[in-house]
Formats: sequence, C-alpha cells, structure tokens
Amino acid sequence: MARKVVLDGVETKFVNLLDDFSRRLDPPVECRIAGGWVRDKLLSLPSHDLDIALSIPSGHSFAVEFVNYLKTKDVTTGSVGRVAANPEQSKHLETGTTRILGLECDFVGLRSETYADSRIPQVKPGTPLEDASRRDLTINALFYNVSTREVEDYTQRGLSDLEKKIACTPLPPRQTFQDDPLRILRCVRFASRFCLKIEDHVMQAIKEEDVKAAIATKVSKERIGIEVTKMLKHDPFRAMSLIDNLGLHPYVFTCEVNPPRESAIGSAQILRDLVNKGFHIDEILWLTTAVTPFGNLAVKRKGKDVPAASIVISEGLKLSTETKNGVTNLFEAAKIVNPIATVRSEIGTWMQNPVVKPWQRSLTWSAVIEILPGWTGQWDQNAEQVVQKYEQFRRRIEDSGLPDAIDKPLLLNGTELQQLLAISPSPLLQTIRQALNVWQLDHPQGTKEQCELWLKGMWEGEGRAEWEKNSQPKKIVKGEKRKR
Repeated sequence: MARKVVLDGVETKFVNLLDDFSRRLDPPVECRIAGGWVRDKLLSLPSHDLDIALSIPSGHSFAVEFVNYLKTKDVTTGSVGRVAANPEQSKHLETGTTRILGLECDFVGLRSETYADSRIPQVKPGTPLEDASRRDLTINALFYNVSTREVEDYTQRGLSDLEKKIACTPLPPRQTFQDDPLRILRCVRFASRFCLKIEDHVMQAIKEEDVKAAIATKVSKERIGIEVTKMLKHDPFRAMSLIDNLGLHPYVFTCEVNPPRESAIGSAQILRDLVNKGFHIDEILWLTTAVTPFGNLAVKRKGKDVPAASIVISEGLKLSTETKNGVTNLFEAAKIVNPIATVRSEIGTWMQNPVVKPWQRSLTWSAVIEILPGWTGQWDQNAEQVVQKYEQFRRRIEDSGLPDAIDKPLLLNGTELQQLLAISPSPLLQTIRQALNVWQLDHPQGTKEQCELWLKGMWEGEGRAEWEKNSQPKKIVKGEKRKR
C-alpha cells in the first residue's frame, strides 16, 4: 500500500485548479479531499467520486463560485446542485454537487455531528479532527490536503489500519454505532470488500443486542437495501458470513415471520463452492441465499398468501420489483426442475417458463436447494453427486442447442393456424400453439411443411379431442369463488 497519493492527469489538473481558486479567496479556504477517494488512491484503485471538505461552512456557495471561476479557464462543468443534510439544517451548511473534468464532486464544510434518538444528526461547523471522528471507519477518515498535497490522518491510525487491513471506528464503537447504526452495515461492507479484520472490541459492540436492534428502529429500509446491494458487488460470501457471525441476519432481513436463519449461511456456502465448478453465479443468487430461510413461508397480504421472501425483498429492503421477482422466481423454478430429464421438449418448456428465465440462474439455484437439506458445512459425496447431475443436465441443454431454440418463433403464427385448421381465435388456439411448441422443440430440424402435416394429422385424429378438452375452463368447486 502506498502512503502517498499519486494523481493522474485529470486529477492533477483538478487539484491545481482547486488549489489556485481557494488561495485567491479572502481569506483563503483550506480544501481537503476526504474519505473513500483517499482510501482508494492509496490502494491504487480507480475512484471518480470526490468529497471535498472545506474550512468554511457553505459547500454550495463555494461550489458556485468555483464553477464560475472554471468557466474563465474554459473548463467544462455541470450545473451545481444543492443538498441539505437534513430538512432542519441551516442553509449555510448545504452541500454543493457538480461534475468537473468527468469527476463527481461534492463540496461540504468540515462538520461535527451530535445525535439524539434518530440517525439524523444535529450538524454544525467543525474541525478536521471532529470531521474525521464522525466517520464510520478510520480507513474512511483520511484527508488529502489540496494545498500541501499530503495525506492527513487525524485519527492517527487510518493509514496503519489500511495497511494492516483492520476495520476500526474512530470513536469507541458502541458510540459510533449507536449514533448511526447504518455504520454497522457499512463496516460489514468495507470489511468484506477490502478483506479487513474487524477488531475484536468492534465486533463485540456490534453483537450487543441493543446496538443490533437499533438497525431496525433508526435506519430506513431503503438505506438497509442500498447497503445490502453494495455488499453483493464485491465479496458477497464474506459479507453474508459476517452478517451471520455477527448475528445481524434477523435485523437486516426482516418480515413478520422469524424463522431459523441457519439455511442462509448454508446456501451461501454451497453457492461459494459452486463458483469454482463452472456454475452461473450472479448478485440475485447471492441475495437469494440471504432469504433462503423464508423460501417456503408465506404471509398474509389483503387476505392472500404472499411469499415471505418477496416481502423481505420488497418491504424489508425496499428493492425493486425486478429484484423481488428474480429472487422469488428461483424458489418456484426449483420446484419444477427435473435435472434427469432427457426429452428435449420437457427440458425446453422448463427453460421457457417465465419463472425459470434466465435458465442458467435457475439451474444453479436448483442445485443449491437440492444440496441444502443434507449440508453439513463441508463438501461431501452427496453434494458432489448433485453437482455432477446438474453439470450433466447443463451439458444436455447446451449440446442440444436448446438455449437458441427456446427463443425461436413458432413455425406457424396464429393467423396461419386459424387458416390451416379453419378455427377462430379462442382458448383452443392457445392450446394448439403450446402443442406446436412441444413439436418444434422435439423436431429442431422440422420444416414448416412438416409442421403443417403433423398438425393436420393430429387435428383429424385423436389430437383434436385432447386439445379441446385441455382448452375447457376448469370447473368451479361448489363454494369456491371464481377468480377475476
């Protein structure tokens, strides 16, 4: 790890312009680039988001004047946005946001924070030490002084912790986490991303029940969801392991029902081992491991049973409908998979099922679910046999050309079917289309003419009666309401 920030060409130009402008002011303004950008530069990682901490309170006013100055230098910038830390904050503490030389820049005054019973602090102008002390981890509390071009470590351990890969809070951890419980999740995220060892006294503070419980009472579901999503982008298994080890799972993944949580880490362990076996792995799969304990449970919503896993995703984490469906579909796909199937149309129609798409993801999850009941935490013969079965299944799919075949249009469209069989649009037509799809999957080299001959033969033979029977609406059992 470097102990000196090395700027690239764009950053050098930006820092020179910022330094020149800040020195022209009366009195001059001290500018420091803070937090994540400094950490990433010391780790030789790319970073394009800059938080500039100022020795004056108003970041917005400074940003407006700086952008006007840059215009005289023919430097292209974006417009300046205004962000208040919270609705009750004075205007003179507002943050200015803009884009300069392709860099996303936030300008904000150095500040100190005092917390009451929520995670929204009372903010006032502060010193560099006070500003550093309010941050989540020492490695995120470093400054790069624009004037001196030196890294400043006001906690006196940020550089050392970064070099030794240690996660520690600037202030006593209990105080840090009680002030803002979101910092617990940020600690987990950074520890997993940078492979940090969380110091023992920090871990003990997180494990205290009242500290963990504050996540549910003081942190919005949206913010929890954002942190979980970010965890999945780097080392999701380590993040899930830390959540398990710290006893955080019931406070992060919440629902009215509170099942045992062991299956979450179990499924994550299995998925981790599948990474090296050529299986498809993505963020949705990692998120699904986290809600595995809810996979077979339901809760009532407006008198109807709703999968508990979908409630955890949509209400507990406030994630998108697309994400919710991606997770809940996996549990449904695993119920209908037949990994020993050899009939081409059986495999193909499974792949075409909306809850299965994308099929690679569903295949992986189905393997996880089959291994999970006998999982002991170690890869064993049973797990290996399941993996071999699904690897063979995947090869049959790929060798048969089904990944392309399932998306091909039918050889005959609806109008052509009506003309060929002299029928009108009706539920029967949809049943015939389904039968045609099965035939087409089983006859990958079949032509349109061959398809027509088959259809006519079925229509004039036993197929018609079967199709008409399958097209009839289901009879309503006495006492059962018709679904509308």
